[in-house]
Amino acid sequence: MQDSQPSVAIIIPCFNRWPHIREAIESVLAQTWPNTQCIVVDDASTDDSFARLKEQYETHLKVAIHQLESNQGQSAARNRGVALSDADYIGFLDSDDLLVDTAVASRVQLAMDYPDFEGIIFGDKIDETTNQSLLPGKPHADSLSLAEYIDNMGWLHTNSFLMKRKAFLELKGFNETLRKKEDVEFFLRALALHGAHYASGACCMVRDMDTQRARHDHKRIIQQGERFIQAIQANSLLCNGLSQDQLKTLIESDTKSVLQSLYRTRQGKKFRKLMRSSIASGKVQPDPRMLKRYLLSFTK
Repeated sequence: MQDSQPSVAIIIPCFNRWPHIREAIESVLAQTWPNTQCIVVDDASTDDSFARLKEQYETHLKVAIHQLESNQGQSAARNRGVALSDADYIGFLDSDDLLVDTAVASRVQLAMDYPDFEGIIFGDKIDETTNQSLLPGKPHADSLSLAEYIDNMGWLHTNSFLMKRKAFLELKGFNETLRKKEDVEFFLRALALHGAHYASGACCMVRDMDTQRARHDHKRIIQQGERFIQAIQANSLLCNGLSQDQLKTLIESDTKSVLQSLYRTRQGKKFRKLMRSSIASGKVQPDPRMLKRYLLSFTK
């Protein structure tokens, strides 16, 4: 029976995540869908994560442990995991988060109802204390459009989607030049080409195990600069699928993110320069808060 079911690989990127990653792996092994494998790709951890993972899971039939030769970022780790897999469907899990035990089954069952569908099948993120869904209501098997996602990017999370491995590879996976918003950029490309279907019910729990979340990593946000915007503008299919207002929304949001990081790290001169050029080019519209920060930046 198991051999006749679609196979699924859940890829977990890891960088210095011991012991939290054990819980992530165990949540994959607890899946009710029997034909599920876990692939862990260690991104050249500097602690003993890789050695401990090898010690505990090397002989486990449903767990494969690999390591990158150098630290390349979670996008590279995820892409490597997909390349190492031969599963029919692939999904992802961050190393400090959890899947509910029916996460794979609920999404694969919907995927089987749409055998020719090449896009994203996604479920609910749930709150780690209440176990309640963090998504707006949507009928089971309903579609999610590109416009809906741009209006509310909370619909999709890296942990919550599943898709055919072949379709993921045709999209060329995650953009490895991005160290933030790489998930958003991927979802935009996937939705522009294929769309998504909603598998109702709990899927994943995103836990707050790390005090340094990506949205607060101001150094990384500043270093990336406008790479996200450049990636969007370089994709003709995506740009053709976006309205001018949608494209403007994405550009303005990312520019404001960089501006905020410059301000919070007290880089007043760079903050003011970017703000002036962004207003002049139409990337952002100044608001009272931004103007106040501009004046305060002279004293910081």
